[in-house]
Amino acid sequence: MSTPSPVHTADPADGTHRPRRAWAAVSALAVVGTLNYADRFLPAVLAEPIREDLSLSDTAIGVINGFGFLAVYALVGIPIARISDRGAYGLVISGCLSLWGVMTMLGGAVQSGLQLALTRVGVAIGEAGSTPAAHAYVARNFAPERRAAPLAVITLAIPLASAASLIGGGLLAQALGWRTAFVVMGALSVAFVPVVLAVMGRRQSPLPDPSPSPRQAGPWWEILRKPSYLAIVTGAACVSVAGYALTTFAPAFLMRARGMSLGEVGLQYGIASGVTGILGLLVVGRVADRLSGVDPRWLLWLVAAMTAALLPFSTLGFVVGSSGLAVCFIALSYVVGTAYMAPSIAAIQRLVPAEQRATASAIFLFFSAIVGSAGPFVTGLISDALKADLGNMSLQRALLVVVPVMHLAAIASYLVASRLFIRGIVVDPQAAVQR
Repeated sequence: MSTPSPVHTADPADGTHRPRRAWAAVSALAVVGTLNYADRFLPAVLAEPIREDLSLSDTAIGVINGFGFLAVYALVGIPIARISDRGAYGLVISGCLSLWGVMTMLGGAVQSGLQLALTRVGVAIGEAGSTPAAHAYVARNFAPERRAAPLAVITLAIPLASAASLIGGGLLAQALGWRTAFVVMGALSVAFVPVVLAVMGRRQSPLPDPSPSPRQAGPWWEILRKPSYLAIVTGAACVSVAGYALTTFAPAFLMRARGMSLGEVGLQYGIASGVTGILGLLVVGRVADRLSGVDPRWLLWLVAAMTAALLPFSTLGFVVGSSGLAVCFIALSYVVGTAYMAPSIAAIQRLVPAEQRATASAIFLFFSAIVGSAGPFVTGLISDALKADLGNMSLQRALLVVVPVMHLAAIASYLVASRLFIRGIVVDPQAAVQR
């Protein structure tokens, strides 16, 4: 009696993974993303003990966690994405995972702000290639109208990582020191590399074009000539400015202005941001897939509507006197910075040919990171400038300036993108293959 063929050998002739294997890979990518963002968020969660140990200013923390990290992340992402667009998803992701895990571990041994910045550069290089490759994998293995849900599952990494780094990193650092927290989090990333290779394999073959017409793809930089793509990128960049400012300074704000301990912030804010972020992503991802089947512009309308609905919390979180309400409201504001990603990526994947998907995601992330890096930097500058007059409340004023204004700008950009979106959609060979 013959035995069933393994999942890995049962894939269709066109190289697309069957649903069971594709969803297994999505689950692995969600873990990879969680490790990615946990290593990225860790210096922000532990900003106060790091700042005191290494004698750093808010501006220095903003540069290390903001511009210094994100500039490298943005610049390196595009060339690595070009490798991913050749189908080397598993190879790229496992290599990136190894590098950022090792560099996070080295961060536990630094003795100065410069040394910490250099290790974060290494982390940025490692993390730069992982997310575009994951996005391209989803576009390669799921039909266009079914991509928002797996992208939302992958993006669950952001609230999961926020909760993990806040709860695990905060409690671990409080018990054993921030350096031990770095070593443990980095080691977890390195240990997961074999799982990625086992589930995803090293590479997939290029997607066949079922149409006899000439290839649609021109030079990669022609992506930047699409008005709808540029409007989506602009809106995402505005969300990133607010999101990175929150990620970098919300724990420090709760400790300084609301008198919470590192352990309290880690536990309460970690649970609140994790729960709201996960629920927001699951709801938005499911609704986006359903509504985009009726009209693809819902991918963009949904982001604008969600941001508008949560806009009041972008202000209330920093003005209420209760620490419990502050935690809840900031966590609700944080949902915008996680739930926008899946519909945005699903939208831009419809605007480019199959062989440019990872590149389109990398360019999207490039501008989100470069512009978004201004969030922690400007917030730190404002806080330092006002510290003499406002003391511990200077960070409150800085966050009130940055976060709500950027959310308003994001709403406007996504509404503009929705008006331009339909004319920019390209024919998707993946849809033709699956039909």
